[in-house]
Amino acid sequence: MTHKHLFKKKYGQNFLTDINLLKSILQKEDVENKNVVEVGTGKGIFTRLIAQKAKKVLTYEIDNSLKPFLDFSNYDNIFIIYDDILKRDLIKDFHQYFGKENVYMVGNLPYHITSSLIFKILFLDQVPQFTFLMQKEMGLRILSEGHKNSFLSIFLQSLTKIIKIKYIKNTMFFPKPKVDGIILKFKKFSLDEKEKLFIKNEFFLFTKASFYQKRKKLINNISNYFSLPKNKVFLFFQKYQISIDIRAEQMNVAEFKKISFLFFNFFNQYDIKSSQKIKI
Repeated sequence: MTHKHLFKKKYGQNFLTDINLLKSILQKEDVENKNVVEVGTGKGIFTRLIAQKAKKVLTYEIDNSLKPFLDFSNYDNIFIIYDDILKRDLIKDFHQYFGKENVYMVGNLPYHITSSLIFKILFLDQVPQFTFLMQKEMGLRILSEGHKNSFLSIFLQSLTKIIKIKYIKNTMFFPKPKVDGIILKFKKFSLDEKEKLFIKNEFFLFTKASFYQKRKKLINNISNYFSLPKNKVFLFFQKYQISIDIRAEQMNVAEFKKISFLFFNFFNQYDIKSSQKIKI
């Protein structure tokens, strides 16, 4: 019996079916005899390719109507969860299927979940690296190629080495999307717990504040976001010889790390509050 699938726009379903392109995502050293987590099973073409090399494959699919295409009875190393991966307790899932062993994540991500999923796995120690196919525009924002720095690019570059693998033309997808894609590999830096905690808290908060209003200078964003008297913030800039004209988009990761560390030491006598709680 031939099954037909009605593509659902709400899930951002644009399937990549070219075997050679799929293999370009699937680099041998990343998956051979390793545990792999796939985001978006689709019709299972990529899943089966992974399973031929990997130790175990755990794949997440949100669309139950794809079940007729996903008979993996010939594979004893594929496990599928029909659910929204953003709503899952990934630590619990990974421990259930892989114990404490590391996993490698891969997937073709819809635009609307890309940043949310990346943030969800950034501090999971069990996931040291991941490779995602995403919209080209999003990928270039992360890389800061042709773009000014953003909160997203600075934060991701503080935690991972980002490698551009390949551009994918929109004609290689079905249904054909309006934009091209890009494959990025993220390799997490080896950081001690103290530095991870700093990046997850103070660095995150300071960087978020710095990009609070894109066209504002850093000094104004910091003052407004934390509700600090501007004259006090000016003294901080003056003490550490930070230009009062600088904008966040002009700063690199090293500068953000240095200034955020100095900032939270300088203002430790104040009750620094933010309207946005840290959610990672």
